[in-house]
Amino acid sequence: MNYSEITFKSDDIKLKGWFIPGDSNATIVIAHGYGGNKAGCLDYAEFLHKAGYNLLLFDFRAHGESGGNWTSNGYYESDDIIAAVNYLKENFSTYAEKIGVLGISMGGKAAIIASAKTEDIDAVIADSAPAGFIESMNLRERVGMKSSKIISLFIIEDLVSYLYELQTGIDEDRNKALNYVNRMNSAMLIIHGDKDRIVPVKDAYLLYERAKKPKSIWIVNNTGHHGALQWHRVEYEGNVIRFFDLYLK
Repeated sequence: MNYSEITFKSDDIKLKGWFIPGDSNATIVIAHGYGGNKAGCLDYAEFLHKAGYNLLLFDFRAHGESGGNWTSNGYYESDDIIAAVNYLKENFSTYAEKIGVLGISMGGKAAIIASAKTEDIDAVIADSAPAGFIESMNLRERVGMKSSKIISLFIIEDLVSYLYELQTGIDEDRNKALNYVNRMNSAMLIIHGDKDRIVPVKDAYLLYERAKKPKSIWIVNNTGHHGALQWHRVEYEGNVIRFFDLYLK
């Protein structure tokens, strides 16, 4: 795939990305998860590019090649997505008459929040997105889910929430996708594995129940955290392309 290296700003933070031209007037922004980067999204980019879409992949603040010293785990990352959308509108307008976002985990949460803040996103796919704040930190995986560790998990979650509010100025309620999903300005597809031990599948149902139409949900059997593409590739690619074709063409 041919690509151009791009740089744009969000809150005066330099973000690094790639623009990959396709054969369409629609562009899909691919938003990685917590601790990830744009290179980790190339599997998604490959099949979407084959489907004809232009793509923008970028590193969130404090990730990959981008600037910034800390992550808010969704809230300020939504501003990063909006900055990417604005960059497309200003620099690749003929390629971005319509814009979709495919967000993975934290990226899905940020995409939901972004869609509530702007009318320039036409379609969102949220893959393994947390409804709340703590889940996007992957604490369940780091601490473990054994009963002997439940008390430790609660203590760590409370401490992390407190420290993040001190650092970012964002209280936990402002950093929950669940509090934005009913204000989204775009269609949404929720994808979630029924065996997700990091972000429980109940989060997907909570988001779906509160979301406005048009909305759809795909619960993927025997699949963990953002594992649907790896373990159900043909079905995943088909569902994602059909959704974007419906709302971006």
